[in-house]
Amino acid sequence: MIDCLSNPSWINPQIDFLICLQNLRIGHLDIFDKFFLSITVFGEFWLPTLICAITYWCIDFKAGIYLFSLMGINSLITHFFKMIACVYRPWVLSDKIHPSELAVPYAKGYSFPSGHSAMSSSVLGGVAFLMRKNKILCASLIFLVLLIGISRLWLGVHTPQDVVCGLLIGLTLIFVIHKVINWAEENQNRYLTLAFITNIFIVLAAVYIYKFNAYRMDYIDGCLLVNPIKQIYVTVVVWAYILGLLNGVFLCRRFFPFNPHEVSVLKRIIIGIIGSIGVILILKFIIAYIIMNGLQIRYAFPIMFGIGMFITLFYPIIFQKFDKITIRK
Repeated sequence: MIDCLSNPSWINPQIDFLICLQNLRIGHLDIFDKFFLSITVFGEFWLPTLICAITYWCIDFKAGIYLFSLMGINSLITHFFKMIACVYRPWVLSDKIHPSELAVPYAKGYSFPSGHSAMSSSVLGGVAFLMRKNKILCASLIFLVLLIGISRLWLGVHTPQDVVCGLLIGLTLIFVIHKVINWAEENQNRYLTLAFITNIFIVLAAVYIYKFNAYRMDYIDGCLLVNPIKQIYVTVVVWAYILGLLNGVFLCRRFFPFNPHEVSVLKRIIIGIIGSIGVILILKFIIAYIIMNGLQIRYAFPIMFGIGMFITLFYPIIFQKFDKITIRK
């Protein structure tokens, strides 16, 4: 632990807990590192986006709106909390923590709350909520959410408080967003209100974290532990993507509603495969390139916003038009 940091007393038991897990991992059970690393991908952006998109395009339009709204609002809240809390990773809080080397490259920036736990609990928990009549599927999804939270602890990249708060954010949003979407469905013009509120929130949040928030500037061996400028950039770029997704969802519901069940099963499979390949390529390569190379924000923001809009607005419009053309022929 570096000298300039002093941890509150309630952090110490959490560090001790992580050390116990670490002793298991390093001593005898390090074979589970790759397993937990594969489990934790369910909390990354590309897989939840894929789950939301397939539901939205091919299974149930309204359920897709609900899941995309969960994913988007969750990301807005967790990234905002990360920036205002500025909590360091466990290995910074204590030099006794040695995280899995496989997980460290994917665990940069601030720690609280756990984005993986929040994202998985909202999206997978949202699917479980929609499918709650299927007890086996519902229980399996809940178990997977808990396993993702455990994976963040096992790999040593989060403290229990990070994981628990992430889970609570996701679970709370499941019920809140469900009520909000039901409210909007009573009058579809309300989706325009939701779009307006979302846009205003992101603008105000971005201004706050850039202009008014105070950041810790702690150094070790002359190197800044976490560069707040870079974290602001990553947050704004992610928010641009989320803003595109949510605006696309709300506008599509208001002006271009569609019913996947009106399309043949074969066409839905084709739509899902093409769209899934596109989403994976976009999120795994294009967005990764933008963030890793620090493309100027004036270029990165519209690109990320456009990608989100394409997934939730333009792609559905394209396959609707294509379907109408093939029906005429």
